[in-house]
Amino acid sequence: MKQSFIRWYEKNEYLKAFMYLMQDLPPEEQYELAIDIIIKSSSLTDRDYTKLIREISDFNPKGFKRWYDKNPNIHVAIESLRDLTEEQREEVVREFTDKIIESSKVKLEDVET
Repeated sequence: MKQSFIRWYEKNEYLKAFMYLMQDLPPEEQYELAIDIIIKSSSLTDRDYTKLIREISDFNPKGFKRWYDKNPNIHVAIESLRDLTEEQREEVVREFTDKIIESSKVKLEDVET
């Protein structure tokens, strides 16, 4: 019998949904969003984001398998969410989910006109 592994972000339904939203974005948009998440996360934890990037990248294995590991900035953004409190993480997820939805609305309006 195959055992199912639940990742840390799959334990929260909103964070899990956000991860699916982000995964479906074009790579350029993922990258831009990742930079914003890193900056926002580091401001919430009062950490220098360049130091945050260095710290996270120093402790990562070479053979990444997750979709967000393919781009170092996206990887750092997702890992930075892990360091936030539940309330801070909820704030970031809500803010960036709204940005993704708003961006999608603008694109849809552009296609319709």
